[in-house]
Amino acid sequence: MTKNKHSVRRALVLSFALKYSSLIFNVLTVVIVSRLLTPKEIGVFSVAVGLTALVQMLRTFGVSDFLIQEKVLNEGMIRTSFTVNLIIAWVLAFALFATSWWVGKFYGDPGVGEVMRALSGTFILVPFGTTAMALLKRDMAFGLLYKIGMGEVATRSSVTIGLASAGFSYMSMAWASLAATAVWILGCTIWGHKYRAPGLGLSEWRRVLPFGVNRTLSDIASELGQQSANIVVGKMLGLTAAGFYSRGYSVVNIFRDKVVSAITSVAYPAFAAEHRDTGTAPTLFLRSLVYLTGISWPFFAFAALMAFPMVRILFGDQWDAAVPLMQWLCVAAIVGTLIYQCNQFFVAVGQVKVVTTIEIQYQLARVGLAVVAALYSVQAVAASQILVYVIATALYYRKMHGYAALAIGKCARALLPSAAVTVTASIVPAAILFWPNLLPQHRLPAFAVAVVGCGIGWLLGVMAVRHPLLDEIKHLTSRFRGYLGVFQRL
Repeated sequence: MTKNKHSVRRALVLSFALKYSSLIFNVLTVVIVSRLLTPKEIGVFSVAVGLTALVQMLRTFGVSDFLIQEKVLNEGMIRTSFTVNLIIAWVLAFALFATSWWVGKFYGDPGVGEVMRALSGTFILVPFGTTAMALLKRDMAFGLLYKIGMGEVATRSSVTIGLASAGFSYMSMAWASLAATAVWILGCTIWGHKYRAPGLGLSEWRRVLPFGVNRTLSDIASELGQQSANIVVGKMLGLTAAGFYSRGYSVVNIFRDKVVSAITSVAYPAFAAEHRDTGTAPTLFLRSLVYLTGISWPFFAFAALMAFPMVRILFGDQWDAAVPLMQWLCVAAIVGTLIYQCNQFFVAVGQVKVVTTIEIQYQLARVGLAVVAALYSVQAVAASQILVYVIATALYYRKMHGYAALAIGKCARALLPSAAVTVTASIVPAAILFWPNLLPQHRLPAFAVAVVGCGIGWLLGVMAVRHPLLDEIKHLTSRFRGYLGVFQRL
């Protein structure tokens, strides 16, 4: 158990290293591209990506999750997973390419179709890296995953900025996705060659297909819900409104991609391993949830309070309409944090059908709410996401109640320290927000004080309530002192 805890901790460190390293590239890209492209150009790409992401859920067919959670793997399972993924991906690439002209006409802008045609090329390439990535995660080889991921991120950022500067408009991001995928495949070939699929085969299709069908249904429902706002806003309120919504969601999206994803990429194989070895996955889930809320709740509270200076600093004054959208979406994300890992947990413990049922239920509610809200305004669409996550939390935690370690009362008590830390971290940013004329007249200095004040408030809160994150801080501090001592002796 101790060894497993250390391996999970090391995997988390490497996963966060990848996410935060890529965060530097991504923030730089967002800041530059937001000044090179107009809201409508961003909207064109956002809508096309949203539609492509829905097709992407069909392409994966859950094969990665199958390889990670399966208790005993054999060569036939690996061959079958690769073959099924390859067939589906290539069929979908053709379908995406063929329908792109019609989609462009539907949205009244051929650019949507152009982006989709470029992105269809990624479907041809991705299957050649999917198997290796899944097996690397199963073995928690996050050192190799760091190398592969950084090559992809650096390529995506540099190509996007270069092409946008050269006047390629929304296509700069589309071609960058294709280039990044090619580099990702190259990284899988170089560093993950031992994990590649040994060849084609369908001998284990009876094992792979039922899991894949259930996982695909839940993934489609999940992605449909995630992209529904962009798709609905783009059609009902226009591509410019979709661009503002995309930028309002960008801070939440960056956090989910760089922090939540860093945790869940480790959590899923860890849940699966814990379930296979000791049967204590629910306990690990609750501990992971406490850690995640201790970080995410203060961040989203800060972003909601400081949305105006963040939008101005990151994107410029042409994006001011995204400020209220960011505030609503950050509040929604505070609720959403409660379910970010539920999907992976249930799949890891072998209850993929539970995930399928819940995802379909609450994502249908999300689509319906987005359509109704779009009849009023784009702000109403953003605000509706709060209700969406309330519904999702109720559905997931009703099923969680079946595990003694995850009873509602225990979860609520475990999350009280995170709530307290959120309050202490928000004191200074709230004071700066409500101080008359402080932000409009002294935006950068006031924002800097808010950042420092939030960090100090968070740390004091962690220490005051003895949040479980305090143990991790102490561990990192002791490791740093050890490295410093070695350095001083050299």
